[in-house]
Amino acid sequence: MKRFVVLLASLLAVPALASAAPITAGGPALAQACAACHGPGGRSQGAIPSLDRLPPEDFRAAMQAFRTEERRGTVMNRIAKGLSEASIEAVVAYFARVQAR
Repeated sequence: MKRFVVLLASLLAVPALASAAPITAGGPALAQACAACHGPGGRSQGAIPSLDRLPPEDFRAAMQAFRTEERRGTVMNRIAKGLSEASIEAVVAYFARVQAR
């Protein structure tokens, strides 16, 4: 539970930083927070989906569906609700760059 609270707090702090900078500036910080569950670089070793192979349009759609609760998750609904559109775009752009490597 403590790990979740720290993760959620870090995700909620990033949107304010991302809104003052270019749209992709918050991507690396958000990706570090994602690593707690989705693995380093978005590559999961378990049942949680990997983000490093997810097409950007699917990633964006999933995050938006979590925000609206159209898609149910364990903690992703709460995390996605704390992200602005700019933050979602930043993390989508970050993982798209990871895929391109």
